[in-house]
Parts: sequence; structure tokens; C-alpha cells
Amino acid sequence: MKLQFCGAAKGVTGSCFYVDTGELKFLVDCGAFQGGRDLEMMNYDPFPFNPADLNYIFLTHGHFDHCGRLPMLVKQGFKGRIIATQPTRDIAKIVLLDAAGLQEEEYRRWSTKPKQKGYRGSDPASEGALYEVREPMYTVEDVEEMSSFFDVYPYGDSVDFRNGLEFRMRDAGHILGSSMFEFWIKNGSGRIRKVVFSGDLGQSGQRIVRDPDLVREADYVIVESTYGDRSHRNKDDTLLEFLAILKDAQEHEANVLIPSFAIERSQEIIYELNLFFENRLLSNMPVYLDSPMASETIKIFKQFPTFYDEDAQRLLEKGDDPFAFQGFHETESVDDSKRLVAKRGCIIIAGSGMCTGGRIVHHLEHNIESSKTSIVFVGYQVEGTLGRKIVDGEPEVYIKGKRMQVRAKIHTLGGFSAHADQNDLRYWLRGFGHTPRRVFMVHGEESVATKFAQLMHEELQVDTYVPTMYETVTLE
Repeated sequence: MKLQFCGAAKGVTGSCFYVDTGELKFLVDCGAFQGGRDLEMMNYDPFPFNPADLNYIFLTHGHFDHCGRLPMLVKQGFKGRIIATQPTRDIAKIVLLDAAGLQEEEYRRWSTKPKQKGYRGSDPASEGALYEVREPMYTVEDVEEMSSFFDVYPYGDSVDFRNGLEFRMRDAGHILGSSMFEFWIKNGSGRIRKVVFSGDLGQSGQRIVRDPDLVREADYVIVESTYGDRSHRNKDDTLLEFLAILKDAQEHEANVLIPSFAIERSQEIIYELNLFFENRLLSNMPVYLDSPMASETIKIFKQFPTFYDEDAQRLLEKGDDPFAFQGFHETESVDDSKRLVAKRGCIIIAGSGMCTGGRIVHHLEHNIESSKTSIVFVGYQVEGTLGRKIVDGEPEVYIKGKRMQVRAKIHTLGGFSAHADQNDLRYWLRGFGHTPRRVFMVHGEESVATKFAQLMHEELQVDTYVPTMYETVTLE
């Protein structure tokens, strides 16, 4: 039985794990690479396997770095089934339709520009850096075709696919419908081995989604390590800091920009703002959700309340819509978004979460040089992204090709992260006791994954390992 790490190995994007049992071939996730231009160009590299040979794809959740290359598999001959929960299926389609539209729009924009000899395009986020303009990875039509390959299953049910493969999905507590996968696989000697993929694990105590399930016993564990070297700030302290930022901005009639991932993070921020306003901790401060994808995701959230945790369900039972309150507005058109430039003393939630594109770039352009502005980061910033440069304190950044001074107040609220921190990860791994033959640390920057692997080796006395990109290991 072979396991190959085709993404998220000594890095945090492009999650893709290829398993060959001898009888079946399948993937866990097939995500896109995000970050700097070199990283994103890896999306065009050939797969190290033949998509036509795959029987199944098990999708942990609908974030782009976990589902972003699914349409490419279908284009290249995949004829199997994609296994996921209902929310994951619907969220992934929204994410991929948006990605396809953006790719086609960017390609049209660059292909219609006047070309000089040797022209390759200019990265709008940098100082005229050249990069090769590629055709879109896939089209809207490709995404629609891919959508027909989904089969949905609930949490907790064990499903036997025969041919020596049985699986069960458990709640990963990361975003709505996110899953970890337990596999029981018959190896070449006829013995059953249990392999567990954590997917992205959430931190406990999130408002909308439930806490991650614990899993007992496994022969092999593949676990994310995004925050394996640190602890998030206490959620109550995070909320108090967030409220203080908003009150200060309101007092000075300043804008608060929140670069937010459209899936889960935006909904959680809106949920907390709803509580602020309903409990009269904040008033008369307009809130604009400037993300069509986030607005579409809210519709999906409303379709699946059974996936909420107890707090969110209690709000619904009281007749309170956590995604609607006085002063909350959802922008629709690009013109509506542009008109926000004239607003002062408001909260603007816009994508993308790492400032690599989307409407947040427009708002940064018009606000980042004002010392009154507050920019609140509520999610992980990958190396090489504009968001990471701002968080790291660079005094100047390039936005739409222009060099701009970073004069705004910068806040990082890790307590809003949808990823487990070191303590959460340790707690989850301790559930396995001493049973794992080996634990693989993935989905983390190399230094973080290595540090976390050493910590868990010492704490659990189990074999831990940080794989490299495209490395293949044998699971005996």
C-alpha cells in the first residue's frame, strides 16, 4: 500500500494525497496551490498519477486549497466518484465557479493588452514583475461537469466499498461540512490497516460549527500542522480586542477593513457582529459584506442548520437570524463595491482572505495609507502573499502595481482562526494513545511541521515524520 504526498508537504496549500492499495487508487483532496507566483504556477504541473486510474476522491472540505484542482482531474479523464458531505459539495461548487470565472476574466484582460516582443504579463501585486500568462486551468463548464461526480454521505456512517476499502467521515470542526476520514484498508498480506486523514482540524469553541470529533486508534495518521508551533489567543480576549478596535474606529469615523475568507470566516465574523449589535455593545456602525461568494455561502449555511453547534442552533430556535441585523448590507455589483470608497466609519468585510485578489485589494488601495484605518486579519497568511507582507510589518507594499505606504493600524486576531492550534492538535492526537505506527505531519510550513513532529514524538512516544513534496511511502 503506497501513500504519495502530492501537496501540502512542508507547505500549507495544495492538499493532495494519493493512495494505491493495490486494488484501488484514490485521492484525499485535490487542492490548488496558493501564495507567490512560483507556488501558483505549480497548479499547471502534471499530476504524478493518471487521473483516469482513480476510483475515488475523498474531499475533506470546500476550501480552494483542498478542492481547487478537481475540475482538472475530470478534464484529464477522471471517471470515478467524489465523496463528501452535502455542505462540502455545495461550497466547493461555489468556490470553483468563482475561481473559473476569475481565471477566465484575468486571461481575457491580459490577452487583450497590447503585446511587446517577449511580453509575458505583469503581476499587479508587485513592482512590475513578469510572469507567464497561462490559459485558465478550467472553465465554468468544466466545474458544472465536475459537479455531477459527487456522492454525498453523512457523518458517522461506515461505508464498505468492497475491494478492501471501508471509510467513515467524522466532523473535523473546521468549516461547515468539513470532514476527517477514517479508512480501513486491506493490505497486500490481507491484514486490515486503519489510516486516518485529519483534513483541516478546527479549534474548539467556534460559534457555528461543532468541535472536532475525536478518533480512537489508527495504524497511520496524516495530520495537519498549520499552527503546530503556537497557541491561539483566548476567544473571549479576542472578542474584547475586536470590539475595542471597532469602537475606536467608530469614535474617529475611520474604516475597519477585514480581509476575510469567504467560507466560514466571513460567516463567523458576521455572527459575532450580530451579537455585538443585539447586545448593544456596538451601534450605528454600518457593516458591508463585499464578497458575492461569502453571500452565496450564507445561503448554504442557512440550508444546513443541522450542522451547527448548540449555540447557533439556540439562536435559530429563538427566531434570531445570525446572518442579518440592522445596519448589515451585502453588496452585489462591482459598482456597489466601488461606491464604498466614499464611506467613512464603517466595517468592510471583503475577500480574499490573504489579499491576493478580489475586492479587498481595491479597499486596501484606498485605505492603507490612512493612519486612521484599521486592518484586521482573522486568518492564516501564506508566505509570499500581500496579506503576509502586511502582517510581517513591511512599511511599503505594492497594490495594483503601485508602491504604497502602510500607515494603517494592523491587527492580527488569531482567536478567529478556523484551524486548531498546538494545544488542540495535541489533544486530538492524544486520542489515539500509542497505537499509531507512524504520524505524518502535513499542511504546515517546514519549520512548524518539524517542530510539531518532534514535540509529538517526545510526548506520545510514536514515530513522527514530515514528508517532502511528491515523496512516496509504504504503509505496511
